[in-house]
Amino acid sequence: MNGMLYHQQTSADGSIRQPRHGDQMRQRGFTLIELLVVIAIIAILAAMLFPVYAQAKQAAKKVTDASNLRQNATAILMYVNDYDGMYPQSAYSLDHPLGVVVPATNARVYAAFDAIMPYTKSYDIFLDPSEPDAIPWKTVLNGLGLQPAGQVVRASHAFNFALFEDPAIAPNLFAADPVRGEGEIPEPSRTTMFYDAKYFKAGGPVPEGYPVPPGPFDRTNFAGFARHNGGLNINFADSHVRFYNKNAKIDATAPDLYYGGGSDVRVYNLPYDLNGIPGVVAEPRA
Repeated sequence: MNGMLYHQQTSADGSIRQPRHGDQMRQRGFTLIELLVVIAIIAILAAMLFPVYAQAKQAAKKVTDASNLRQNATAILMYVNDYDGMYPQSAYSLDHPLGVVVPATNARVYAAFDAIMPYTKSYDIFLDPSEPDAIPWKTVLNGLGLQPAGQVVRASHAFNFALFEDPAIAPNLFAADPVRGEGEIPEPSRTTMFYDAKYFKAGGPVPEGYPVPPGPFDRTNFAGFARHNGGLNINFADSHVRFYNKNAKIDATAPDLYYGGGSDVRVYNLPYDLNGIPGVVAEPRA
């Protein structure tokens, strides 16, 4: 063609390879403006998604905590079935590796949590995943001058001292109070068993709205604690679990209460009746 020669590139298979325009030009990169736009979009998406992720994570912890409480209650019912319909005491003396030693008698003392260990075979269900570093029972009992004897588990929950009796509560400290039978519970579905709680030391400090405990081991030391988006899980003597907001009110079956009348769940040890009649939880009220 007009005497002109063209050099054609061929590939390994003999086919003709056409020159590519991209081979002759440098690839164009992102401009600074484009990079800033991409970064801004990522930041906006992160701001939208992170709170959703945090809420989902907290909701999962609440569900796990409710499951743990339900397992605690189921274990208690198994214990009651094996021990002629009787509940364990809140604390009592037996030769048990999870106990502590009472100096005067060298007897081991342990709580209702230890009584159900043969049924649960797990320490994890005594914990709320929102509070994995709950105070150990050893620390609580050391405040009474008791010496630890072996492992004392952590617990994020407390129990209804009316249901589990209260020989560990002053002035009945480690007295041989009788245990309570299931036939004494008139309304199991409304009688509290375990609940989300936090241990507060004598003299404080305590969050606003909570009573300052007068001693190291009093009912006020074990306040209901709303650690799940302004509410707490409570389970009942029939083993079911409900979530209550911190403004729910606690009623009871008799007027002679540790805290008279209804009381905010934050400051109420859910609930305790000085007559020994288990209290019941009323429907939540704003």
